[in-house]
Amino acid sequence: MPKEFKIAKGVKDWYGREAILRNEIKDALKRVFERYGYNPIETPMIERAETVKFKGGEEIQKEIFTLKDQGKRELALRFDQTLPLARFVASNKDVKFPFKRYVIGEVFRDGPTQPEQGRYRVFTQCDVDILGVKDMIAEAELLALAQDCFKEMGLGNITVKINNRKLLDGILEYAGVPDKDKFNTIIILDKMDKIGIEGVKKEIKLLLPKEKIDKLVSAITKAKNNNETYKKLTEIISSKNGIEGLNEIKQLLDYSKNMGFNFIEFDPSLARGLDYYTGTTIEVYLKDKSVVKSAVLAGGRFDNMIGAFSGGKKEIPAVGFSFGLERIAMILNDIKKNLKSSNTELYLIPINTAKECLKIANSLRSQGLNVDMDLKGKKMGQAITYADSLGIPYAGIIGEDELKEDSITIKNLKTREQKKIKINEAYKYLKAK
Repeated sequence: MPKEFKIAKGVKDWYGREAILRNEIKDALKRVFERYGYNPIETPMIERAETVKFKGGEEIQKEIFTLKDQGKRELALRFDQTLPLARFVASNKDVKFPFKRYVIGEVFRDGPTQPEQGRYRVFTQCDVDILGVKDMIAEAELLALAQDCFKEMGLGNITVKINNRKLLDGILEYAGVPDKDKFNTIIILDKMDKIGIEGVKKEIKLLLPKEKIDKLVSAITKAKNNNETYKKLTEIISSKNGIEGLNEIKQLLDYSKNMGFNFIEFDPSLARGLDYYTGTTIEVYLKDKSVVKSAVLAGGRFDNMIGAFSGGKKEIPAVGFSFGLERIAMILNDIKKNLKSSNTELYLIPINTAKECLKIANSLRSQGLNVDMDLKGKKMGQAITYADSLGIPYAGIIGEDELKEDSITIKNLKTREQKKIKINEAYKYLKAK
């Protein structure tokens, strides 16, 4: 019996319509990223272990894939795209600020998987970041970019939830949360989207007494609108850090109002679990909750990370967020109809004309047409069935009669209609279709 080679746990092969859809999403995101002036960057999948482990809490540390090279050096697969960015900027002194970059690439996490939710151990993050801008105008641009990205992908309108880590620290201080319990409290709050407020209160009971939980819940509960939520918090937040975060929220809300954004929701309960966030935190949801209820985009401000990588206390402002390709592809696969199974536009079928047909195929490709052809000498019916099974829209039949007339018989595989046209008119004919 031959040995059975199984795919590794928590990963997936992508092919056919799934692979085409993923590429279409990447292309749509690239178009918008570059429209906003972001440039691409690529960093290695393998980093030194100390780079990947430099920031992040206990939950992150235990999910890092580690390995050794032949020189016994400790290495790790990148956990996200942010740490490699910080390492790159810290080690390249010629970087000019503002530095606006995007990256689309795989990351690796040895954690629990939920394929039905688009969660795998190898997945693709599509990140955009602005470095060197302290003002909230950077966040405002990112919110505009997010809206345009989801429209470009055909996913419609969005709701953007914003908060601020400084403000959240001020809320924890107001509620009397001890310093030793603050990070674990934030980790629990980060589960709000999954377990709800009652689940959060249940878990926090293990950390805090009831009176502190009541103050915390009261502070993070939204009022009827953004202005009322802001006003409520100005009356209870007194720490310097908390007030600074509240002022940044106000600045971002003002920018959003000036741009006519009606999709911004100030949510004081929003907590991102990563410990490198220093200011704004962002989560984006589709307006149509029937499609998916959980966040489809998330990120925030990490002003201290790059300076820390440089070995000093110099602050380099940074803010960005990450699209999860698998989650977006899963959503589009569920709601989109007529997804392509092939990018081929024309499938040539030679009838005892393979030599000539190969030359014609190359000529059409040089004009910009995506052309495949039968290389196995199938009967015409078999070749048409094959092309139809791949979702190719047109077949081009070339027999001896067609060659004599410098023509090609083009068959619409959906309607079964066919028409004989000159070969030099095929590109124009099909592109018009």
